[in-house]
Amino acid sequence: MTENPSAEVHDLDYPLVRRVAKGDHQAFANLLQRHQQRVFRLAYRLLKNRPEAEDAAQEVFLKVYQHAGRFEPTGTVAAWINRIAANHCLNRLRSRSAHPEVLQDEIEPGSEGGFPFSHATTPLADLEGRELAVKLQEALGCLPENQRQALVLKRFGDLSYREIAELLGVSPEAVDGLIKRARAALRKALQDYV
Repeated sequence: MTENPSAEVHDLDYPLVRRVAKGDHQAFANLLQRHQQRVFRLAYRLLKNRPEAEDAAQEVFLKVYQHAGRFEPTGTVAAWINRIAANHCLNRLRSRSAHPEVLQDEIEPGSEGGFPFSHATTPLADLEGRELAVKLQEALGCLPENQRQALVLKRFGDLSYREIAELLGVSPEAVDGLIKRARAALRKALQDYV
């Protein structure tokens, strides 16, 4: 693993990855705890199937463990893990389209994979938040797959346009267009709710 002390100063996960590369199971447990919820949410939003997202998240962390020795500290550990998760989930989606018998779960609003609504203080506000979460999931489900993937990777994977372009096999400009069209479609679909 290449050392880059200036980059490591800003990311508390670098020492964990270095220790994981040496086989430290406690460091891996710490890294898993710090990132597992975000990886699961990303997988769930891309795959739209809870059991598959759980499996994918486990497989992502197996890859993190196996490849920790090859990690190059050029960005944050979180971004590296997000790229692994995004690649893994997109590969699963490609495999799924080759095997269409795989069923998709409905995303439950307010669940781990659903969009969080505000911590409402009144029953009416709570109900409105749940309705918005349901409408948002419906609107996301109506987007063309490439737009939905680009938007999810940007928003929940925290990836750059360049990284998304590499994952989707398009140009960064095309990613920008996909995200703009997805956001416009969501605004239109949710105009009565927002």
